[in-house]
Amino acid sequence: MINSVVLAGNVVADPESRSTNSGKAIATFRLAINNPLNDKDVVFLDVDTWEKQAEFVSKFVKKGSLVSVIGRLKQDSWEKDGKKFSKILVVAERVNFIGGKKKDAEAVPDEQAPASAPAQAAKYPAKPAYKQAPKAAQQDFDEIPI
Repeated sequence: MINSVVLAGNVVADPESRSTNSGKAIATFRLAINNPLNDKDVVFLDVDTWEKQAEFVSKFVKKGSLVSVIGRLKQDSWEKDGKKFSKILVVAERVNFIGGKKKDAEAVPDEQAPASAPAQAAKYPAKPAYKQAPKAAQQDFDEIPI
């Protein structure tokens, strides 16, 4: 069986951090995943991260961050006041930022902005092109014997 999920979305609120009795770090956040074909179709999922990923998430991920999550689905169940509840959540193995911060880019004054492409081209000359392998070293993949 395969239980793998890849998601991209916006973090709804700042992550909540805690630790287990044995000292393992846990960070949980809620992810909003939009359907690109329908703006009103949004899925919200809770994401759990553990140990090093939890430390990363606690330190850097904030409300509004656009992230990708690679992990697995888990069904969590509990009982409260005699009623049984359950939900599907994601246990993240990897959380990555997508894109850059627009606010920081706009805050940089023009004199501190990165050099334009022509200015960079003059500063860093082009690297020589790689030589093509000789004909004898090239293979014709249509003629590979089976």
